[in-house]
Amino acid sequence: MNLSERIQHILDETQADQVQLAEAAGVTKGTVSQWLTGQIKSIKLEYAVGIQDRYGYNAVWLVMGKGNPRAPGSNAGAPAPIPSDRMRRVPVLGVSQLGDNGFWVPIEYPVGQGDGYIDFPTTDEGAYAVRCKGDSMMPRIRDGEFVIIEPNHPVMPGDEVLVRAHDGRVLVKTFLYKRDSRVHLLSVNREHAPIAIDEGDVDQMHYVVAIVKPAMWMPD
Repeated sequence: MNLSERIQHILDETQADQVQLAEAAGVTKGTVSQWLTGQIKSIKLEYAVGIQDRYGYNAVWLVMGKGNPRAPGSNAGAPAPIPSDRMRRVPVLGVSQLGDNGFWVPIEYPVGQGDGYIDFPTTDEGAYAVRCKGDSMMPRIRDGEFVIIEPNHPVMPGDEVLVRAHDGRVLVKTFLYKRDSRVHLLSVNREHAPIAIDEGDVDQMHYVVAIVKPAMWMPD
């Protein structure tokens, strides 16, 4: 699916018109028209993020055509019922300061225990939660919210991930791609530029399955 087809797909699904899409992206109606006709064959990341913020379409998918068309956590259609047997007490295992020099404050607890918990539907027995601080992922992740991590879930381009580097940094970013032994990551917040980390410097890269509000936290 090329850019023209991706833009048309968004218009068809949302029933938005070209003017509304242009407002979301921060461009003119003429630019949207050129995307649709193929006169412009690529879209800047900042425009794609604007569309993601308004309509919930994955900015990486929009730019590169890779990954899930819908951003994690977007309200694409009616949610399916959650089977009660999938609900699990997901332990909170630490605090992550978001940002390019973010850090992880681990909380040493036995597996399955932590600083309180969040009830969440997951089949990953290793699932854990992290309390986030900072603004590098706003408006997707706000200061004080939690991310639910499924360490056994495969990671694909466009997924939000928690990356732990050997130097102690912990980043919650969008995984773009791997190229030339470097991992490329994106912050949704436009004030933070994309970054690249040597693959050998990455200790862990875990899938972020959901973002939940502080009110979901429960004490042990």
